[in-house]
Amino acid sequence: MKFLGNEMITVEDGILKIDGYNATELAKEYGTPLYVMSESQIVKNFTRYVEAFKEYTEKTGKEFIVGYAYKANSNLAITRLLSKLGCGADVVSGGELYTAKLSNVPSEKIVFNGNCKTKDEIIMGIEANIRSFNVDSISELILINETAKEMGKVANVAFRINPNVNPKTHPKISTGLKKNKFGLDVESGIAMKAIKMAKDMENVNIVGVHCHIGSQLTDITPFIEETRKVMDFVVELKKEGIKIKDVNLGGGLGIPYDKNTEIPTQKDLANAIINTMMEYKDKIELPNLILEPGRSLVATAGVLLGKVHHIKETPVAKWIMVDAGMNDMMRPAMYDAYHEITPCIIRNENKKEVVNIAGGLCESSDVFGKDRELPKIEVNDIVAILDVGAYGISMANNYNARGRPRMILTSEKGVYIIRERETYADLLSKDIVPNYLL
Repeated sequence: MKFLGNEMITVEDGILKIDGYNATELAKEYGTPLYVMSESQIVKNFTRYVEAFKEYTEKTGKEFIVGYAYKANSNLAITRLLSKLGCGADVVSGGELYTAKLSNVPSEKIVFNGNCKTKDEIIMGIEANIRSFNVDSISELILINETAKEMGKVANVAFRINPNVNPKTHPKISTGLKKNKFGLDVESGIAMKAIKMAKDMENVNIVGVHCHIGSQLTDITPFIEETRKVMDFVVELKKEGIKIKDVNLGGGLGIPYDKNTEIPTQKDLANAIINTMMEYKDKIELPNLILEPGRSLVATAGVLLGKVHHIKETPVAKWIMVDAGMNDMMRPAMYDAYHEITPCIIRNENKKEVVNIAGGLCESSDVFGKDRELPKIEVNDIVAILDVGAYGISMANNYNARGRPRMILTSEKGVYIIRERETYADLLSKDIVPNYLL
């Protein structure tokens, strides 16, 4: 049994292992629900980006920067690991910027995204001397300029443009269409207007153009269209006397959640983007290139382990009830997302039954998989939900007064707890009871 994209997972004599560690034994030792992150898989995923895009640096002499999208998984051990590998940071909040600095990410490798930056966050970014704020609106540009003036500083800005590109992905993770809330529209001239305004401002420094069209893209074509539209815009800016140092094409490369589906690799993405960028080498001086991958760096490195507490048969289905729930991992409930699921003890791979795998929350949407054909599962077995390293723990919550789960890191050096399980006391630690109720 093989799981596409999850090289750290093996099955030996019916036992599922993660980086060589018995998944069932990990669950027994560290408790469930349990997130398991593989260091080796993260390193492989990151290295593939670096190797795939080194051709751009070789051909142009320009920088290539991977800015990990912290929204995917901002656990401090994960962000420190990536920082040690040379990875930058794409942050969308003060909290993520704080994490990036604690992770020792150099300021020149940090970009600040988001469509509603607050003044306090802008102050943080200016104080940190980040590479750029990716400006999402004219009002934001004005606030950045005013804030920088108050501080006696100059803020670096890039401009997030909306190219109206269909990313061919789930509507809830599409970000580059005209109807989406993100970016400055190119076709109407708003983007050009904003950049010309910035040119006349004293406390901002124009450094780049940014674009992000969506997440979980499984077709290279939208990336090519995005790159061409961004570069066409950079050519227009040159005509206006505005030189662009950085082009940031965002992230969005998908991963094979469905193991029967082959999807583009980092090399496929690199070939498409580099070939398109090189079409412009005689029109402009080619810029530094920045990408903001999140999912494709960490998703395949994560597994959520849940213990089977009950099995229930109804007239229409057989339900496997596990102690993980949608509060631990929201993607199936929120996006109808598919995740591969497997028991950690595979008794007979050739003898399967159709089951539903669900959590114990008071929501009908608290289901990880319906009508899954799986080897026989028994009470007290451990079930593994794959590809949860991105938008798993980062979207976890305390619904039904459940603590967020523990997370461990598997590596050649051993197994390490990198996030402790929340206790009942943690759940109430921020609540305050007025005196009259005491």
